[in-house]
Amino acid sequence: MKRTIRIKRWLPYNTEDVWNAVTNAKMLGSWFMENDLEPVINHEFTFRKPPQRGWDGMTYCKVIAVEPMRYIAFTYRGKASGEKTLACAGIQSETANKSVKGIFTELDTVLSFTLTGDGNGTSLLLEHSGYKGLKLVIVSFVMGMGWKKLMKKLAAVLEKGNN
Repeated sequence: MKRTIRIKRWLPYNTEDVWNAVTNAKMLGSWFMENDLEPVINHEFTFRKPPQRGWDGMTYCKVIAVEPMRYIAFTYRGKASGEKTLACAGIQSETANKSVKGIFTELDTVLSFTLTGDGNGTSLLLEHSGYKGLKLVIVSFVMGMGWKKLMKKLAAVLEKGNN
C-alpha cells in the first residue's frame, strides 16, 4: 500500500515569485515552517516548529534535485506519534487519544515542487511521496489536508508580496 499527495494550483504570479516562495528560506518560513533551506544539491536542512503533542517540532531534509525556476525536491524525514496526527486534524478526544497511544511513525518521504509558467501565472505542483504501509497512508490523508491549507497560505503570502 503506497500513496503520494498531489496538489496542483495555478497562481497568478510570475515563476520567479513562486520559485522564491518555495526556495527562499525566509519566504518559505512565512507560509510553512522556519527553516534553513538553500536550493543546492545535497544541502541538509531542517524545518522547525515549536514542539507539540506527539512531535518534537523537527523535520530533517536534504535537497536531492534542483532545476532553478522549475523544480526542487528534498527528503522529508521525521518522527511522530499518533497524537501528532490527531493534533493536525484538530481532534481532541480522550477516546481517540487512547486508540492511537503507542502508535509511532517514522516519516521517510520526498517533497517536491514543480513550477510551470505560462506568461499569465505559474502552475505549482506539490508532490509528497513515499507514504508506504497502512499507518503512513492514513497519515498522508491528514497531511494532505494540511498541505491544502498551506497552499492557501502560500497564495496569501504571494498576494501580499505583490501589493
